[in-house]
Amino acid sequence: MTTIATTGRFEGRVGIVTGAGSGVGRATALRLAAEGGSVVVADVRGDAAAETVALIESAGGRALAVTTDVRSEEAVRAMVAAAVDRFGRLDILHNNAAALGPDVYGRDLDIEHLDLEVWEQTLAVNARGVFLSVKHAIAPMRASGGGSIVNTISVAALHGGDDHASYGSSKATIMAFTRYAASAYGPDRIRCNAVAPGLILSETAKAVLSEEQLEEFRIERALPWASDPEDIAASVLWLCSDEARCITGHTLVVDSGIMARRPRDILADWDDARSAAPGARS
Repeated sequence: MTTIATTGRFEGRVGIVTGAGSGVGRATALRLAAEGGSVVVADVRGDAAAETVALIESAGGRALAVTTDVRSEEAVRAMVAAAVDRFGRLDILHNNAAALGPDVYGRDLDIEHLDLEVWEQTLAVNARGVFLSVKHAIAPMRASGGGSIVNTISVAALHGGDDHASYGSSKATIMAFTRYAASAYGPDRIRCNAVAPGLILSETAKAVLSEEQLEEFRIERALPWASDPEDIAASVLWLCSDEARCITGHTLVVDSGIMARRPRDILADWDDARSAAPGARS
């Protein structure tokens, strides 16, 4: 876990974090509260949202748990209303909720064998959820004198692959939508950016990835370390801060150098790793 000093730079501000029951969302909510912000912790899993709030409150922070399915416009409208009703304003929105469960992401196969249901469910959570959250956040942010929106996408929006077409396409949709929102609401002093992680070594990832998979990810990176949820949270909050006041419509890649490497260099490293593996043929 990355340890990062806090500064109190969000004192008096109010933020909503979706998908905040675990991983990057929880890390962002904890960090935002630690830096003085009041946080609406939104997650489709109400018990997980409540756990995040308990962590915030035990550290002296201010938070409210809201069970929210971001696919539902009624639920998203209620989420935003809860933030304003409880804390009086809205300044920050981190759209982090994503369809990553085995029932959706785990069935996101190659295009020829991809079920329409998986495609539609992925787009509903990842793209529709961002659209609805931004749609309903604009008015209270405008009333607060401006605000900052950060959407979590992925390096999957920047490359292709043999599978996970639904996921990558949904994240690319959000990347384009980010630019449209930035263009439309800049005059209202509302900024909109995206953060694109690579592999995030969350507790879930460490539990499900094999040593072989972790080694493959290591070979792809330019840096020897992968990011953890706190690294992504730090990037999100920097984009939300006044330090980034001139940045909007931008996608910040936080991937430990995956996208920086040339494919031939990655392939060479893979060959070297295979040659050095125990039992490799000479």
